[in-house]
This record gives sequence, C-alpha cells and structure tokens, in this order.
Amino acid sequence: MQYSGIMPEKNNKRNHEPKNYSIFLFVVYFIVFSAFFDTHAQMPVLTPYALSLGAGPFALGVVIGSYSLFNIVGNFTGGMLIDRVSWKLPLFSGLTGVFIILLLYTFAENTIHLSMVRAGHGFMGGILVPAALASLIGRAQSSSFQRSRLALFGAAIGLAAVTGPLAAGLIANEYGYHAVYYFLASLMLTASIAAVSLFTRHRSSSAPGKYPPILFRQLYDNQKLRGSFIFAFGTMGSTGTLAAFLPVRANLLGLNNAQTGMLFATFAMTAIFVQIIWPGFLRGLIRSDCRGCVWGQLLIAAALVLAASLQKVSLLFAALFLFGIGFGLSFQGMLGLVMEGSQPEWRGRAIGIYFAFYSLGAAVVPPLSGLAWQYIPLLFPFYTAAAVALVALVYGNKVAGNNDLACNP
Repeated sequence: MQYSGIMPEKNNKRNHEPKNYSIFLFVVYFIVFSAFFDTHAQMPVLTPYALSLGAGPFALGVVIGSYSLFNIVGNFTGGMLIDRVSWKLPLFSGLTGVFIILLLYTFAENTIHLSMVRAGHGFMGGILVPAALASLIGRAQSSSFQRSRLALFGAAIGLAAVTGPLAAGLIANEYGYHAVYYFLASLMLTASIAAVSLFTRHRSSSAPGKYPPILFRQLYDNQKLRGSFIFAFGTMGSTGTLAAFLPVRANLLGLNNAQTGMLFATFAMTAIFVQIIWPGFLRGLIRSDCRGCVWGQLLIAAALVLAASLQKVSLLFAALFLFGIGFGLSFQGMLGLVMEGSQPEWRGRAIGIYFAFYSLGAAVVPPLSGLAWQYIPLLFPFYTAAAVALVALVYGNKVAGNNDLACNP
C-alpha cells in the first residue's frame, strides 16, 4: 500500500540507494550507535563528576537540564539544515562538534563550565541525531525495506543503552571520569572518519531540490505528525522518569547496583527484540503504526504502575520486560508516523520537530514527577509518568487515529 506523504514508489525500489549498500548501512548504524552510546554512557558518571566539581542540588539540576534544553534547539536547527543542504553537513558537523565538546568536559573546573559544555553537547547532539535518521529515510521513496532500516535504527539505540552505562561505569571505576570522556571522544572521532567514507559512497541523488517554506503550525496540523509528536512526548517522558527513579525503586527493594543494571538491561534487550521483529511480524499483526503507539503507551503505563506497586524483585523484572515491549512498539510506531506523514522536501524539519518533542518529554516529565513525589510522598514518580503516558495515548489516538479505525486497540 502507499502511505500519505510519501512519493509513489518506482519499479526499481533501490534506485536512490548508494553502491555497496550494506557498507553504507553499517556505517550509518555505527554512527547511530556512537551517538546514543555517548548519551547513555554518561548516565552513571555525570552526577558524581558534577558533585566532584562542587555542584549542589540546584547546580546539578542545571547541569543535567541544560543538555535537554539546548538539545531541543539543536533538533530544530538540524531539521532545517537537512532540508536545505541534505543530511550530510549536519551529520558531519554534529559528529565533529560532539567530539570536540567531549574533550572539553575534561577541562571543566566548576559547575558553570560544566553547564556550558553540557549546553553545547546538547545542541550538537540535537543536530546529529535527526541527520542520522534522515540518512536512512530522509528523501528515500517508500519501500518494503524502509521499515527494516527503522527497526535497526531503534535496535542500535537499544544496544547503546545497554552497553553505554556498563562501559562508562567500568572505565570510571578503573581510570577516573576523564578517561570516560577521552574514550567517548575517541569513539566519536572514529564515527566522524567513518562518516567521510559514507559521503563518498552516497551519490548526489540525495541532495535536496526545493526548500518549500513551511511553518511549525502547518507541520503540527498534520494528523500523523502531530500524533507522533504527542506519542514521543509521552514515551520519552515515561522513559526518562524510569531512568531517573528506577535506581531509587530498586534500592527500596534491597537491590544492589548490579541488579539494578540487570533491570535496565531487561528493558533494553526486550525493546531491541521487539523493534527487530516489528517490520516482519508485529506490524502485520497490529495493523498500523498508530495502533502500535497506542498499545505501546498502554503497556508503558501498566509497567510503570506495576513497577511502583509490586514488592517482589521477580515481578519488578517482569514489569521492566513489559515496559520494553511497550517502548519498542511505540518507538517504531512513531517513526512510521513521521515517515508516512511527511513529504521528502520537508521531512528533515518533521524529523527535527519529532526529536524536539522527544527531548522535551525527557526534560519536563522526570522533574515534574519528582516534584510531585516530594510534596505527595505516596505519589511515586512512576505513577505520574504513567498518567502522562495515558494522556499521550488518548490524545495521540484522537489525533493520529482520526479516520483510522485500525488505530483503536
């Protein structure tokens, strides 16, 4: 079938693909892995590093929040650059920019310096990630293998989420915080070099033609895109809250750091598996991207409620398994909605705004959930995040599912 917002498919399905296509994809997924490995690897080391520089509670919040705030700005900037000059310039600029900024972490002498570095990191990362996705689907025509690319995109992110914190924790324990940033900088430098070879393999057929002016309001009025934005806010708001407060919940149940890491791994590995089987099996079973998002939000909300209320460790692992299923369904569904709801000429801006809502959820929901818990002790943050997921389910379904009965579970 043909999807709205996508140009009709030609007989030669890969007429826009570069030679040595498998190498092209390998390099792109390595770049995606590196970009998200960089982000997730800092989870176990950023807070203690900031504390070692004298950060108090407020300064710590500024250090962490500055990344998300400027990441949103970078998402908008990256989206516009993709449509104006193709994905190549923002991809390479993002990679080299992040490489330089990772080195700057080691020169921070106080929390002000660290906050500035985090802001720059967020901005350059915000440019990089949409460009990486656009290299896979930006101006390509609709095809059966496009969803396989999206599945592996999500799987690469999940793999980075599993390995990043583990590697950073081991390096920090053995060699200190600066060694973590040197390692990450080396990884991004390798990805930058790989990107150069990527450009030589990708022909100019991907270069943008027209750059039609389009307002944010026009993009937001598109039902499929608006649905993807709402689902992105709910998904990442819930996931950010899980990442922030799962260690707290695990500690209340007497789990050690290794067991807490296994909980995160359970979630991540389940999400990877779900996304891999999405294009070949799950989407045909569920029947639409919107419906995948709806089921995903429902499972995420249920998993959060169970994780907040269950008292057995084995059941907590089951809740994280359920969360992984929900995340995998929602993430692939959202990417499908972005692909279906956008035209190639302005898909970069659609991708940029999608990731902006993705970042906004992570920036807003976890602190609000924590604040609610502070004043209402019985309201553990997972309950608030579950409520956000349910609101995203209802509103996203109403928007993206309009005139689409298959969206309803």
